[in-house]
This record gives sequence, structure tokens and C-alpha cells, in this order.
Amino acid sequence: MHTKQPPYHTKQMINKSWWWISMILLIAGASCKKGFTSDQFEDDQLVILAEISALDSVKVPIGKTIKVGNGSLIRFEKVNDATVTLTEENSRTWLLQPSYAWQYAGNPTTIFTNRKRYKAGTRYSIEVKHPTMGVVTATTQIPQIPKWTIVDTSTETFQGKKVLAVDITFQDPAGKEDYYIIEAVKELLKPGRSFFYRGIRYDYNTPQGKTLYDQVKNTPGVYLFNDTVSINKYLRLELHTQDAATENARLDNLDNPFRRLFLTDKTFDGQSYTIRFYVDKQFFIANEPMQKGRVHLQFKAASKELFDYLLEYEKYKADFGSIPANQLPSPRGNISKGGQGIFGGSAKRERIYYFDQLW
Repeated sequence: MHTKQPPYHTKQMINKSWWWISMILLIAGASCKKGFTSDQFEDDQLVILAEISALDSVKVPIGKTIKVGNGSLIRFEKVNDATVTLTEENSRTWLLQPSYAWQYAGNPTTIFTNRKRYKAGTRYSIEVKHPTMGVVTATTQIPQIPKWTIVDTSTETFQGKKVLAVDITFQDPAGKEDYYIIEAVKELLKPGRSFFYRGIRYDYNTPQGKTLYDQVKNTPGVYLFNDTVSINKYLRLELHTQDAATENARLDNLDNPFRRLFLTDKTFDGQSYTIRFYVDKQFFIANEPMQKGRVHLQFKAASKELFDYLLEYEKYKADFGSIPANQLPSPRGNISKGGQGIFGGSAKRERIYYFDQLW
């Protein structure tokens, strides 16, 4: 096993697209409202599904709701004809364009992008205008990148499972409410080839990359090297904790696994705090070639609206099996009237672990 920890000031992962994929699954899994009938649920509502994260490039998934079958189920449809603008506090407004890149082709929403990157500690607003569905807006604050001081890991056994035990010690800022989320996913990868040309890395496995390589392959310094390529699929890894200060302790029995861990600074404002948790190692080493990849362990400072939204969804997951799915209410996001979803900010620190033999 080896780890990679990118520097504080650089982008921590090339194209972190798993966050919006999980958001889409999140909404789809809890789209019915308690006490609502299918006739009361409005069709053709704009949906924004965005966790905007410091240092990441701008990607905002936008779609619309469509009732299917007898109307009791909701699915999403792409929206390509919307006008989407992003405004940074005390700064200019950027126009986002729909992306037709191959990695987004299978998404149920359209990914609106811009080459700009989000800044930590900054407030952003979004406005989506559609010719028939009207206008929706939302605002969020990206926190400062959290200051962790120690990250210790070890292999242990927890409840009969092989787990990665993790201790994260971090410094909480004083004088304000802070919200933290912990997640772990495995990003699936496949072997590939890349090359550098004029200081830029290109993926040889794409048609554009192969065409460019054929044109410049005789240029000094241009050569192919083995690489790994993300297939834009992720496995969410189960988390355990015995920390009674987590919000998870109020949602469910701590002997049960969670999708995410949630922590506020109510009891340690301005102090150093250590949280201990366990990551299920079931998918760390793949049994099949298509399950090979790398493990992302993320510690996030989150905006209140993102924290509340994901916490509410975690509550619904705990309720599955005891409450019929058609009685589960939708998480309440921060999209203005006439829309659904979430536009929430986060800033993260990350460790990347390689357990699979990729080559």
C-alpha cells in the first residue's frame, strides 16, 4: 500500500466527478415527498445538483424532473437550453456552457462547465434561466480548507471486518459554527497510455489524443508512457465510528455502517479535535480487473446547507427497511421556489491510497 497526498495549494485530484454522481443517486433515491401524491408532485422542475468545492473546476449538473409510469417515480432529463450564470462575491459573473464531453454522456443531467476554478472562503451564487421552466437561484459559501494536523492509519478488525482505522486530528476555527463531513470512495481505473506535448499531458486512449500523437510522435521528448484512466465510476465505502459526538449517533445505532460521517464543532469550537473511524476494506483489493482503482479518503469542511442536505439523506438511508420508500420526504435543499436540489459549498483535504496492482 502507498499513499499520495497532494500539496495544500494544488488541485487534489484530476477531475473529481464522483461528487455529482453521488448527488444524482442521492436525489433519485429520495425523490418522493411524505404526504404527497403523484398528482401533487410538479413536473418539469429545474434541478441543480452541485457540490462546489474549493480548487475544483466549475461543473454544475442541471436537469429537470419527469414523472414516469403512474407518476409515483421521478427521473431526470437533460436540460441543454438553459442560461446558467455563476457569480463570485465582489467579482464578475461567468456564463456556463453545457459540456458534451464523453465522460458526461451517460449522466441523467447536463453538466454546465467553465474553465474557472472555485476559491476557498468565497461566496457564490447561481442563476438558471429556462424558456419554459422559469428561473431558479441559489447561493452558498465555500469554507476555508480545513486544517488537519495528523492523519494516522492502521489495519484493524472491527465487528469481524477488516477495516482501515483512521485518526484525523484537526484544528477548528474559533468563533463560528463549523460543519464537517467524512467520505470514502473507490475510484475505478483502467490501464491506459498518455504523453506530454508542450508541457500538457494528453490521454492517448481518446480519438483526439491518438490523432495528436500521430502528428507529433517524432517530436523530441514526446513518447507514450503507461498510465491509469478513470472510468468515472465510484464505489462508496462503508464507514463506522464509535464517536458519540457525531451527528450519526443521533441518527442510528453506531454499530451500523454509514455512507458519510457528520460532525459539528458544538463541543470543541476553536479547539483541536481527533475523530476516529473505520473504513470497510471489502473493495480495497479488487477481485476482478474492472474493480481496480484507488481509494479516496476525504475530510471536508461544508456549508450548512450542504451539511444539512446530506445529513437528511443519511437519515433516510437509515430509515430504509422500516419506512416505505414512497413515504420518505425529499431532502430540503437551498434552490429557490420552483426548483429542487442543492447548491452547496465544501473545501476538502484528501488522502489517496493505492491497494490494487494497477499494472
